[in-house]
Amino acid sequence: MPPEPRDEPLSANRDFKVLLSSQGVSSLGDAVSFTALPLLVLALTGSGFAMGIVGALQALPDLVFGMVAGALADRSDRKRMMLLADLGRAALTALIPISVALQGPTMAVILIVAAPTSVLRAFFLAGYTASVPALVGRSQVGRANSYFEAIYSSGYIVGPAVAGILASTIGPGPTLAIDAVSFGLSGLGLALVRRDLVAPIDRPRERLLTEIRQGIDFIVGHPTLRSAILFWGATSILTAPLVTALAVRITRDLGYQPSILGLLLAAYGVGTVTGSLLTARRATRRHVAMVLLGGNIVTGTALLVVAVTAEVPILLGVAFVAGIAQSMVLVTYITLRTAYSPDDLLGRIGSTARTISLGLQPLGLLVGGALIDLTGGSTTIALMGLAVAIVSLLFLPVGALRRASLASR
Repeated sequence: MPPEPRDEPLSANRDFKVLLSSQGVSSLGDAVSFTALPLLVLALTGSGFAMGIVGALQALPDLVFGMVAGALADRSDRKRMMLLADLGRAALTALIPISVALQGPTMAVILIVAAPTSVLRAFFLAGYTASVPALVGRSQVGRANSYFEAIYSSGYIVGPAVAGILASTIGPGPTLAIDAVSFGLSGLGLALVRRDLVAPIDRPRERLLTEIRQGIDFIVGHPTLRSAILFWGATSILTAPLVTALAVRITRDLGYQPSILGLLLAAYGVGTVTGSLLTARRATRRHVAMVLLGGNIVTGTALLVVAVTAEVPILLGVAFVAGIAQSMVLVTYITLRTAYSPDDLLGRIGSTARTISLGLQPLGLLVGGALIDLTGGSTTIALMGLAVAIVSLLFLPVGALRRASLASR
């Protein structure tokens, strides 16, 4: 059985710092892909709906495989699961720039690799989420989540700007090679983690479907978890087509260069880092409803402003504010979910939550893609902002969410 996690300061935790650094590199690659892939699909097809299809293929595996990944994370070596997932994603992502270089059927390659890459992401996230308490100790989970989100968001400061510049010079296809390399480096970092991140083994092994159902039943019977997961799930589904809509609004509706989209996403990244660090200072705060509900209202308002203004300085400022709000909401939500999750259910509860928030994103992506083609990026972003704000108003009367605490349960 693996040793009990030591609740030592994060600054003294070598394995935490190794994993934090490797995920920082991975986040840079993700940020590049986050910007370059929509631009590549738009260049190849000229269709917002096609961009929505690619996004749906990237999200659908979470619906099909998410809970399976969570059950396996609760019965296996989580570090090995993450390592294999990273190496697989490196190989699959590399196929896209290779196809561009060889003048192959790049759109077909994108469609073929989108789903398998996302399957591996589901397994990585299942192992990662379940590993954090064992890596840092329960008392440090809130701060660890904040720092992970801060380092991840740091990639979105540099990554989108780099992707925008490179997409304008060498093209979005070759730019995606950066993401492939980052997955390989992330895998190397995982190999250097010394601590065993093996799931608890002092529980009876049951059928996989039975274990999946145990995670679902726990969430359904827990008012706070149920409310928080539904809240974040609704938010994620509604905002799923945001980058697609932004790409269309910035490059087509407003006629700006892709580099402006990169700067906009980079400003959002600066905001998310700021929000993560602010949340780290208040990781033990007891009342979280104001952060969750208020943050969504701020985000919705920011999207409405983005939809009606064309001035780049205003767009950058609003993106920064939205980044702060959404980062505080996300870190608070993840920490809240972990606080109410037993150790032996961490993987299953996390993956069930992602099945809702990520697995159902194809609905938002397809509807958003259709709206973009029918109305344009501006109207789609405005409708998105209004819907996000309404979600907070709908959850305002939920007592379990208003009484939620970040203290470990």
